Amino acid sequence: MTLFGWILISLISVCIIFFGVQLISDVLWNHKLRNFQKTQSITPFKVPRIYWLRRSYGFVMSTLFLIATIASGTFSVPNMMGNRVLLNAVPVGSKETILQLMEESNTGSWWGDLFTAEMPGVLEDSLDSNSSEERDYIGTNNQVEGVEEADIVKTDEQGIIYYATRYYNHIRIIDTNLDGTFEPLADIDLGNLYTDSLYLTDTQLIVIGYVYQVIPYFYQEGVDYYGWEYNAFTGAVYVYDRETLELEYKLETDSNFYQHRLIDDALYLISSKSLYTEDLRPEYIETVDGDSTTSHLSYDSIYYFTDVPVYSMTVVTGIKLDTYDMTSQAFLGNVSEIYASQDAIYTVNNYSTYQFDMYESKVQIIKYALNSTNATVSYVGQKSIPGYVADQYWMDEYDDTFRVVTSSWNPIHNELYILAEDYDTDELKIIGSIKEGLGMPNETVKSVRFDKEDAYVVTFEQHDPLYTIDLSNPRDPKIVSHIEEPGYSTYLHVWDDENHLIGFGLDADENGFETGIKISAYDGDSVLDTFKLNYQDELGIYSYSYSEALYNPKALMISPDKGIIAFPVMSWRYYLSPLDDWNYSYVSEYLIFYIDFNANDPKDIISDPITISHDPSHYYVGIDRGVYLDGIIYTLSYTQLVSYDLETMSIVDSLIFETYFENHIDKVYAD
Repeated sequence: MTLFGWILISLISVCIIFFGVQLISDVLWNHKLRNFQKTQSITPFKVPRIYWLRRSYGFVMSTLFLIATIASGTFSVPNMMGNRVLLNAVPVGSKETILQLMEESNTGSWWGDLFTAEMPGVLEDSLDSNSSEERDYIGTNNQVEGVEEADIVKTDEQGIIYYATRYYNHIRIIDTNLDGTFEPLADIDLGNLYTDSLYLTDTQLIVIGYVYQVIPYFYQEGVDYYGWEYNAFTGAVYVYDRETLELEYKLETDSNFYQHRLIDDALYLISSKSLYTEDLRPEYIETVDGDSTTSHLSYDSIYYFTDVPVYSMTVVTGIKLDTYDMTSQAFLGNVSEIYASQDAIYTVNNYSTYQFDMYESKVQIIKYALNSTNATVSYVGQKSIPGYVADQYWMDEYDDTFRVVTSSWNPIHNELYILAEDYDTDELKIIGSIKEGLGMPNETVKSVRFDKEDAYVVTFEQHDPLYTIDLSNPRDPKIVSHIEEPGYSTYLHVWDDENHLIGFGLDADENGFETGIKISAYDGDSVLDTFKLNYQDELGIYSYSYSEALYNPKALMISPDKGIIAFPVMSWRYYLSPLDDWNYSYVSEYLIFYIDFNANDPKDIISDPITISHDPSHYYVGIDRGVYLDGIIYTLSYTQLVSYDLETMSIVDSLIFETYFENHIDKVYAD
């Protein structure tokens, strides 16, 4: 209760006492008068009812006013977080509150308990590189400079490649030489840890993944429920010393990691915890030097929002990698996408509301302030706006504002919002928006890229309008131009400071039917050049090409400084034989393009591709990634590593990896 509230309630209480004393005094004196009249054989005078109503009016009204004031909470002390008044977030405080909120949301999902598992050791005791000088390399295609994103392949100036092979639960470690040759150094057997997420620091290899355990359902205590089973997942972080490959630190949680970012020596984890566990507090099991400790996030550090449905819990955790100090906050609600800058993380929760016999899509945006020096995370504010956000590139932070593009269904509608932080409350305020003209009828958003005071948005139904938006005045953003071409870009990359863009996506025919991969070069006002993987070549062979990079930009190796864009591609080819039979084949390749916006002829901006192929396999296997080191491209797949010299245009070295599946299938064929 605030001081003014206590003063007001005290004054109301004085009024209640005053009117109450008067009313009681009247009742007592009236009672004495009636007794006196009876002793004197005088007929008692009946007091009119209106008299008592008038005498009790002040007492009743004062009492009702006091009750209403207390019940309204108007003068209650507001929830605070630091210097901010929490207008939106409310501390949970107890397990019972979470259970009540879950019941109100009428959620019916059941994800089961989450378990932990031990990690096997490393096959090699130490790791020594053959090269001591710094190497020239292209790193992961990150959205924001200084904010590292995880990937299945990592390298740096040390020239060592770390590759988390899919489906095999191993990390292959390869040392590379300046001439393009290489030597396998070590192999980390991850056992039952599943991962495709690696980070590197100068001294650490960070592996992020999950372990799972098959658990039977129990109908009653100790009795298996008809043999039914479910998989229980546990998010896990393992930190290795890069020189010795010894496991320095292990964190196991009861949550699934949704996303994560590495900023300097601070690792930030965004995870989703099931609300169908016995203990609703997020759990952490940390192991350092063989000693394990278990801790829980308190209910006072868990918050909820009154107008957002509760289906799970989002947990944001920061870990200081030199001391392994940890901080966390949690909020009831889902996480759909995240955006991270060096100073903040924004989580978005796509959800729906049902009003007036129709569903409305909404997205809740929550901002957390980061301090990468101490790896701390703290809630700042939130805002719910119409639509949904489908990709991290639909969001951006610039000059103390947050920009986001949303799209809605039924009807399809695209909008752009600019939000700013309120420094007194936990409210993100809308300061600017574009609510009309972003996309033609029935066109949904396919890709977005923000670049300082500009934004580029691609929408698509049959053609690809690329909109350029001026954000120099955040309170009055304007669409300044748009261009069209067949197909659409799923990813946009700002190439330089002259409004040059590279778009990567899918080509389409006049009916909007997707026909394969394309790369386009733009200057913001026009399409300068386009390369299309042929749908039908000169020999009459049809093909359909696809790439992981269409939905995962980290599969793109891209560097404007070196003028390179490269990606793995899978093609399904088919042709009609002379016997009128259709023949099919599968081809996995890695394509490298040079980009030159200064070319004399605009049609030469995008070069013809350099193609690297791996040996054919008995089963489906594709090239996962390419790594650039000192003019050499190293392409990696589950079965093979191939190095290619960009200067001599030739393969330098090749290695066939030993795999369980390859050995097993070779044995089957031999038998």
